[in-house]
Amino acid sequence: MPERMTDEPRTVVGMELLVLTTEPGQQLLGQIASVAEPSVSDIERWRKHHGIEFVTAALRLAGARRRAAGKFVRSSEMWLDSTGVEQSTDERVARFKAARFRRLIGSEPVIDLCCGVGIDALALAEAGRVIAVDRAPERCRRVHWNLEVYGVGGRGLVVCADAERFGTLEGRWVHIDPDRRAVPGGTGRRARSISDYAPGLPFLQKLRSEAVGGAIKLSPASDFEAHFDDTRLEIELVSLDGECKEATVWFGRAASCRRRATMLPVGATFSDHDGPDSTAALVAAPVDWLYTPDPTLIRAGLLDRFAVKHGLKRAGPGVDWLTGPELESPFLTRYAVQALLPLDFKQLKRELKARQLVPQTIKVRGLDVAPEELRRRLGLDAGRSTTLLLYAPPGGRGRAQVVIGERC
Repeated sequence: MPERMTDEPRTVVGMELLVLTTEPGQQLLGQIASVAEPSVSDIERWRKHHGIEFVTAALRLAGARRRAAGKFVRSSEMWLDSTGVEQSTDERVARFKAARFRRLIGSEPVIDLCCGVGIDALALAEAGRVIAVDRAPERCRRVHWNLEVYGVGGRGLVVCADAERFGTLEGRWVHIDPDRRAVPGGTGRRARSISDYAPGLPFLQKLRSEAVGGAIKLSPASDFEAHFDDTRLEIELVSLDGECKEATVWFGRAASCRRRATMLPVGATFSDHDGPDSTAALVAAPVDWLYTPDPTLIRAGLLDRFAVKHGLKRAGPGVDWLTGPELESPFLTRYAVQALLPLDFKQLKRELKARQLVPQTIKVRGLDVAPEELRRRLGLDAGRSTTLLLYAPPGGRGRAQVVIGERC
């Protein structure tokens, strides 16, 4: 065990540590993990044997570990809480960022501010060294535990301190993951504006002038364009398994371009240095191929540059799907166009029946159409599977279209 409790007070953290470091606790965690959804009778039986506080702590730990199973390789051994899991970086994304730090600075330590449950910290420790900082003592306990679980406790120093009062960062390398749930009023909802992050925008901007370089982790849905539109900054949009996970602002000596789109786990990347300058891609109706791009290209504002470089066009004015000659790229999902129709449900149904096709997948762009409702209206249940791609230019600049396509 990374740490053993001796005489910890019966706080939430103390009870969780008692569960983690005792044989009865380990046995109880194993029993809970073996049951997908513990019943009332399960919980009552455990409470009679271990006590209410002990079981409550074990259920809390087991629940957090279960939610983290897809994000962290060693989630079954880690000390986690549900909020920390929700806000934490996926382990694969954290390792990707840590590898970039390692290429920049070697084994020099990175200061990881607002480290949460420590996923970025442990990745940075694996790549070099880290000073993990969080103002919440309970988080610091969890980070220390998790560093030990991954075998990098000797390469990480955990400091319990407020990020804004940690001390001078001059000449240091920094990573920060500000709290996105510190919305005024204590509602617990996620902040959409960076102005509502904690630490807030003034501190994040101050980091740029103090630290020699580093990374600021932001939500990909945040208003980063409004606050970090600076030629000296690089904003990297990172996706994992097709889902946009974060917007990372690289600053100082860490910045290498202005905009970058990166796909994980394949590691494909495209930046504003990789294609010709272009204000907009041309528009053309899909004929042979329709492509849906990885969301990082769109969110990073690189779709037109990518399209021009590869000889592709937008499928409609303002439409984020592309068309053009056959092309293989990790950034594109390809569909061979079997038919292009104006969006008329009766005509679409006749076309599908004539071709003996059933829509297995339905993708919609720019239309208020629910895929399940469309599938119900079509009422087709016999035939070969196909994909429907429905789209319309924003602002009524063109007629809605539907492509019957085969994914390749």
